[in-house]
Amino acid sequence: MILFPCTSCGACCLSIDGIEFLEEYNQNGKCTNLENNQCSIYESRPLLCKIDESYDKIFSSYMSKEEFYRQNAVACNKLQEKLNIDIKYRVHITNVALIKIEK
Repeated sequence: MILFPCTSCGACCLSIDGIEFLEEYNQNGKCTNLENNQCSIYESRPLLCKIDESYDKIFSSYMSKEEFYRQNAVACNKLQEKLNIDIKYRVHITNVALIKIEK
């Protein structure tokens, strides 16, 4: 099974301002469950925080998994740049396989 190549940089957890589904977790744009760059409710985190599961349950009827991953990778990398997160955490997607590089 191919999964989204998350590099666990925390950029998405630091950028939840304005996301209605995550409003209850928002504290000045940061998720209240982010502790030491780790999700303290990882196993029970919201569906939107589960890339692969949210694709299966919500986005699969709108686009291919490859396109979904590509769009998420672009958004992730832009957030990382905005937050000045080290380039080693960038998400890389290839045409053949979905992989993460330099973690």
